Amino acid sequence: MPKLFIFRHGEAAPGSPDFERPLTIKGRSDIKRLGIKLAELAPELCSNKITLLSSPAARTTETTQLLLSGLNNPNIIVNVIKDGYLADPATWMKNIERITTNSCIIVGHNPGVSELVFILSGSYITMTPGTGVSMELLINDWSELFDATGNVLSVYTP
Repeated sequence: MPKLFIFRHGEAAPGSPDFERPLTIKGRSDIKRLGIKLAELAPELCSNKITLLSSPAARTTETTQLLLSGLNNPNIIVNVIKDGYLADPATWMKNIERITTNSCIIVGHNPGVSELVFILSGSYITMTPGTGVSMELLINDWSELFDATGNVLSVYTP
């Protein structure tokens, strides 16, 4: 069964344009710590071949880089999704259906990531900045992904 990890970017600085807002010092620190914590709690993220899908916004690409640093896995394939900025669940699902690895990490924005967790699992998780959710999907292949096919396994907070 495929495993999906969904993360909201770390705390971002205020400013404009929204797309270019970087992480705050606290946001960077939180995500760096979370990457290290994930390496301990989900060791498969440190060795297995994994696809990571990220929004192209500054705060999500920075979150992605910090998570990658903590996981220290050269087998993670990063795909920056052009339409991932403020993406809705349908956009994420369309991109997830195309991957070929057994595990996937998403780094995106609210409300899209919270809604994605809800659509896939029926669980409403408050996705504050830096929060992540791991899900076991009750499917054999990513192309079978649809509503209510997942179970939340863990919630990670910075």
